Amino acid sequence: MKKYILFFLILSINFSFSQKSKQKEIDSLEIELSHAKEDTLKVKILDHLSALNFYLDSNLSFKHAKSALLLSQKLRYKKGTAYAYNNIGIYYLLKSDFPKALNYVFKALKIHEDRNNKYGIASSSNALGTIYVEFKNYKLALSCYNKALKTSKEIKDQESIATYLNNIGDVYLKMKKYPKALFYFNKALITNGIRKNSFESGLNYTNIGITNNYLKQYEKSIKATTKSILINKNDPSLFNGFNKIELGKSYYFLALEEQNKLKKEKLLQKSIDYINEAMLLFTKHKSLIDIRDAYLYLSKIKKAQGKHEDALYFFEKNTYLNDSIFSNKNKIQIALLESKREIELRDKKIEIQDLKIKNASRKVYLLITISIGILILLALFLWLYLSKRKTNQLLNDKNKIISTINSQKDKFFSIIAHDLRDPFNGFLGLSELLAEDLDNMTKEEIQFAAVSMKSSATNLFQLLENLLEWSRMEQGLIPFAPQEKLVVSIVAECMTTIQEAANNKNISINIEISEKTTVFADNNSIHSVIRNLVSNAVKFTPERGTISIKAKEDDKKTTISITDTGIGMSAKMVENLFRLDVETNRNGTNDEPSTGLGLILCKEFVEKHGGEIWVESEEEKGTTFNISFPNKKYSSI
Repeated sequence: MKKYILFFLILSINFSFSQKSKQKEIDSLEIELSHAKEDTLKVKILDHLSALNFYLDSNLSFKHAKSALLLSQKLRYKKGTAYAYNNIGIYYLLKSDFPKALNYVFKALKIHEDRNNKYGIASSSNALGTIYVEFKNYKLALSCYNKALKTSKEIKDQESIATYLNNIGDVYLKMKKYPKALFYFNKALITNGIRKNSFESGLNYTNIGITNNYLKQYEKSIKATTKSILINKNDPSLFNGFNKIELGKSYYFLALEEQNKLKKEKLLQKSIDYINEAMLLFTKHKSLIDIRDAYLYLSKIKKAQGKHEDALYFFEKNTYLNDSIFSNKNKIQIALLESKREIELRDKKIEIQDLKIKNASRKVYLLITISIGILILLALFLWLYLSKRKTNQLLNDKNKIISTINSQKDKFFSIIAHDLRDPFNGFLGLSELLAEDLDNMTKEEIQFAAVSMKSSATNLFQLLENLLEWSRMEQGLIPFAPQEKLVVSIVAECMTTIQEAANNKNISINIEISEKTTVFADNNSIHSVIRNLVSNAVKFTPERGTISIKAKEDDKKTTISITDTGIGMSAKMVENLFRLDVETNRNGTNDEPSTGLGLILCKEFVEKHGGEIWVESEEEKGTTFNISFPNKKYSSI
């Protein structure tokens, strides 16, 4: 339902979801912008273009909103500033960066209230309601939506009234108050009565279908959802994906109630067909949350069909994606606990090894004592000499292992002590400030503190995840199964977690890789390597820099290179880059923290494949990281 609410945010800005008409309006506005001479008119056009591009090109939408904001602030044009803030807030809402979204929408609402712009008040209140839904604060969400509804009724804005009625229904749906939700969805549909075949009416039908599924009125759900599909049959967006998966669920629930085996199988097959159609749209739009939900229902359907292997396959797919999008807070807690456990296990292993060595020494001395009474003096000394040499060699070998483990453990503790202390101090300081002085703080101060705490938590999670992965690799606990994969697909998958950080610094990432280039590598390992290297490139590249990712394949190997226009490194730093016993970490261009542990992971992962990693860098001119993997027929794995 999250996606449905976001669609309606756009509706509150008053334009159609028809793809062709929207593109035609964008083209017309861009021509008008190029000829506009009055600055306030330029601001209005930029704000409108930003809103139109929310789902077509979010980065372009953000760019237009920022341009509108800068020009409005220069002109001291309050109305333009407010709408620019609102559009930037919606951009961050679509990116799931809710603290930033909250900050910008609050700014927009304050300006609208100061100017008594009721249309703006309604639009910003609606956006705030959507953000509070994401925080699961349904009481505040209802308050904001009702404020938007009341304001729209005052100015008799029928389209927006329908929007806000739908959003109130959605909150009740999330609160599992299904009859109340159905009441508001039907009310929204009636309000949209003059636009019977509009996108808005289609959305109302979709929501009615969802609610009827919860009420176990599956036939009614199918009827309503089918109407929505007919209304929006030419819509290439995610919306019809939601409709198709809802139909799939309806037929699945009907199948569970069906006693006739033949009819049941037909219903289950219908369910699979609709969910597969939905999956095509979800995959096209790279919507991981919706792909995850589709896998869950495919697993349930396969189980109902008695195809347990298929059911398990889809359930594992669902679990993998669910883990990937799990909340950062829980991940940090889990990573911290696992990291602590790994350290304790390593200490126990060292302790056990010490006991084994002591026991071995005692056995040797006992054997020597017994042998004195049995063997002649010469044989005894010879045996003693050979035994002692062997024992010493064993002790030396064990001592080297223990020394290495201790060194790694010391480095492990050093990283935790040094790199976790500052973020935790900042995090604790902010939380103490919120706890003791919350009543005296302004909304902006609270928002600043919340954003800072989120940043600290994100940095802590990244460090702990690298520490945990390094620890698991040291003990051989990470599964390793190389296979041939397309390089461009791997890089694209890695970009989903990195693109936002690059966008925040206005860094362009250029992927220059042939769609036919393959690499023979373990999936988890190569993802970790590329994520670490590209994240480092973003970290050490200043605002408006460029990162290029290239790959080439020959008869023997595949080489991937990641080049940035960042701050570069000295020859000495390059020489010590992959050493655990030398500290090479430094902060990024925006003071992002770094431990250097990610590069150690990269080196070990690459060398585990029999590959190579090397660096070419020059201070102030940028850096190129190269990694090569042997092709399948030349690999020794």
